[in-house]
Amino acid sequence: MLREISPSRVTRAPPFTPLWATSALAPDEGDSVPDDFTAPPRRDDPFGFPDWPPGPSTLAAWRQWATREPYDTAKQEISDTGPLIPEPSGPQAHAEARVLAALIREYGMHRPELTDGPYGIISVTPRPDELTIHIADHELERWARALAAAGIGTRAEASAQNSGTATAGVTLALDGARINLAPATPSTWLDATDSAAQRPASLGNPHHPTATDELTTVLSATLRRIGLLWDVAHRHSSVHLMLTEHAGKAYLLDASAGRHNLSVIPLWQALSMPLQLWPAGRAPRRVDAGAAVLEAVNVFKPEPAATDPAESLCHLMDLEATAVTRRAAAHALQIAQSVLDDPAHTSIWDAGGWIGTCRRSTARGEYSAHEDRLVPPGTERLLDAPGIDLLELGTLALRAQLSQKEVDDLRGLEKYQVPLWWGVDTLIELLNWALAAATSQPLADAQEHPASRRTLQRAAQEAASHMIAVHEVIEDVGAAELRRDHDTWRLSKPDALATERVPTVADLILAAHPHDVLDFRGLVKALTYFSYRVHSTAGLPDGHRSLEDDGDFPNSFTGHISTWYGQPCTLVGEEANHAAVGSAAYRRHLAAHHAAFDPFVECYLAAADQMPGEHDVAERHRAGAQALRTADLAALRALDPRWRPGGSDEFLRIVATVPLEVHEVESWVDDVFGDDA
Repeated sequence: MLREISPSRVTRAPPFTPLWATSALAPDEGDSVPDDFTAPPRRDDPFGFPDWPPGPSTLAAWRQWATREPYDTAKQEISDTGPLIPEPSGPQAHAEARVLAALIREYGMHRPELTDGPYGIISVTPRPDELTIHIADHELERWARALAAAGIGTRAEASAQNSGTATAGVTLALDGARINLAPATPSTWLDATDSAAQRPASLGNPHHPTATDELTTVLSATLRRIGLLWDVAHRHSSVHLMLTEHAGKAYLLDASAGRHNLSVIPLWQALSMPLQLWPAGRAPRRVDAGAAVLEAVNVFKPEPAATDPAESLCHLMDLEATAVTRRAAAHALQIAQSVLDDPAHTSIWDAGGWIGTCRRSTARGEYSAHEDRLVPPGTERLLDAPGIDLLELGTLALRAQLSQKEVDDLRGLEKYQVPLWWGVDTLIELLNWALAAATSQPLADAQEHPASRRTLQRAAQEAASHMIAVHEVIEDVGAAELRRDHDTWRLSKPDALATERVPTVADLILAAHPHDVLDFRGLVKALTYFSYRVHSTAGLPDGHRSLEDDGDFPNSFTGHISTWYGQPCTLVGEEANHAAVGSAAYRRHLAAHHAAFDPFVECYLAAADQMPGEHDVAERHRAGAQALRTADLAALRALDPRWRPGGSDEFLRIVATVPLEVHEVESWVDDVFGDDA
């Protein structure tokens, strides 16, 4: 379980431009923002911790990063003794969890840049007994629909806003809790409610279960730190949170990175945020770190049974148990115990326990939803260990991963620096695994997987693998909702849509992950190799796919493009199989599978399929390209919600020059898009 590292793994994270530096997130006039404000430093570098506690201005900037409040408001709200983000009371937390669960069901996958914030939220101001949420004006209708569907009512009353003046506002009607919606007024909220009642619901995800007690803490904490989702959006273009159930428990998953990279790790841990931004509360139970390690290993019945926690911890992370590694493990267990006993660090129990952090570096290569490592709580004290020779510890770890020749080939400072880095990383991994064993779900009885005479080392390795597998299953349950067939690219669980519903191009694009939207650039790139492999296709009357003796296969031009580019295919017998691209039936097909064509692609494919009978690809491409040349491209662009008014027309000029001859497309793509092709 000991992962490999390189010197680049322990360098500082690159500087990050503050999100409020953009016009959409700029602070209000008159705010006094520190000149040196950047993103909170990520907990990804054990050599980069600050030498002194952060001062008031830094803490205010960190809070602003999480809440998106104006800086002056964030500074005023910070208590001298309380946490940076106040913890809510029980009823308040339950109310906030209900609100976020309702928003997750309504919005599904969405792009915060188009909604002026995650779930239409511009900023939040959290206090122990209330939460004020600033909502974008154009998102009030969606909020009204989401809250109504969740059975959450509102009441109009005088609410004191951050300015200190009492104004008529809107407060959610939840017993024992206070959630203010700003800048909504009773009249604007009534208008939004009326409008929501007259319009159909958006294409959100209908599969989400309701929030449960297990989720309350995580959901409430996420809503109070909603600004952190901007970091997610900047990495993946979209935000997609899901509520799922596994083994009788509910979990919050982040599917923003796409269907292959779902993550149950809480947001503040996933983004390697400073501990000051983590929620604090009560641990579910009192745990002895050493006893937890022994229990995890002994479940798999080693012979003889494990009795030394330090030795067992070494084997748990697949590290040879020697005098130096035992001393390091014993020290890691002491630090782990202090972390477990500190109420400021109870977030390590969230979402299946700390084993998720171990998975970030040791489990599987495709688990790449998180770009930064996370240095665990307690690392500052962990590394202050005068009795542990980090060079010797690192050398032992190196020899388990590298050949003796590779170790001997180290030159100059490398002979000191590389073992030191490995020693530091090994010590941190020991702490990670100690916390993982203490916070993981109880392991199943190993008799389900009998083995003759397990050694201690083998039992520990099986325990580690089992903890990882149990945690993986939490995400796999959610991934099942997003899983696509490898041949047809259809969702295994498509949405059921009302037949009278006709999604617009904007509806489809907003409900699809960016990876599942075929845009113009993706189309022409696909043509560069598609045209050499498919010579002719059938027309629309014959169906996008046809049934042959050994199965159904792509038949129309669109059918082939969908198969080659990973768009959901129609099936023989479905209404959409004989429907034109852009028709109500075909759009419903795309909506059911959370996919989309951009307006230019829709125009091109509809024209290419129009000719009946068998025609070669060159003819069909010529029809599609000609349709783009004669279309009102500005009007098509206006259908795409990703385009902002006032943008350059350069892209439209590019679309208008797409070659009529398919054999010229490849060189045209190279000339127009260059290295970005």
